Amino acid sequence: MDKKNLEKNPPQKPYNAYPKYNKLTIASRKKDIEKDNKSSDDYVKLGFIHLENKNYDEALICFQKIAELEPDNPETFNNLGNIYEKMDMLDSAKKCYEKSLEIKADNIEAIIKIGNILELQGDYHHAVDQYKKAVGIASQDVEPRFCLATLYDKHDMYDEAADEYENIIKINPLHTKALYNLGRIYFQYGNYAEASNNFQTVLGLEPENADAWNDLGSVYEITNNINEAISTYGKALSVNPFHEETNFNLSNIQYSLYLSSPQSVNIDDIIQRLNFVLSRNPHNKKVQKLLDEIKAS
Repeated sequence: MDKKNLEKNPPQKPYNAYPKYNKLTIASRKKDIEKDNKSSDDYVKLGFIHLENKNYDEALICFQKIAELEPDNPETFNNLGNIYEKMDMLDSAKKCYEKSLEIKADNIEAIIKIGNILELQGDYHHAVDQYKKAVGIASQDVEPRFCLATLYDKHDMYDEAADEYENIIKINPLHTKALYNLGRIYFQYGNYAEASNNFQTVLGLEPENADAWNDLGSVYEITNNINEAISTYGKALSVNPFHEETNFNLSNIQYSLYLSSPQSVNIDDIIQRLNFVLSRNPHNKKVQKLLDEIKAS
């Protein structure tokens, strides 16, 4: 954007760049607007305050006024779209993002947001088209690639998802979500060494990631490295004692050991762990089935 356009359309901060404000601050902003109701900056600040405080109707009024004052500012329509999304008015949000694209055809945020809405509405093919369009414009931007990868992933298109996760990691080798999701695909394909490498890389970056500890434990378990599996599941639970899948996995592997060597495992500990999970989620059928099996044995 050249200097002239910057002066005409000053960039608007994302709403979460503003802290929460009290009623006195809101009143102060309103007084500023009363003094000069043609100042878009005051409306922007007040609009973001309302947005941060989840006063969406008030935020909408502010940004609609900004749209009147700055009809050629694409960020105004991006922000309007964001408000409509939070109000679950997806069609209205989509129209705002489309208006933003009329002003600036290569507005990546608007393209991705339209893809997000199409995905929510179940129009997956056109969502893919939007994400690919964004990738074509900004090939080094990981956000549209990640949207594309996770959409493929959700619909079991694992080869396509893996390709995009790999592209993301080439751009940003420290993208933990791409590393983790790619590790899960490797696991599904039986590439356990690759899966283990990915999960360990994630844990090197995020040692408190209980999901990665759990899935690394699953790698050890399926490759018959039982002691490492038990130890790794234990690390997952030390990070998050409420992790349902890990509680089940550890109980299941310990019960298998109990069946072959009853003296090696305290069965009461397993039962206590399973009851703990059910106390938080009584609808966990997998846990209930294992508990019933233990009680019946």
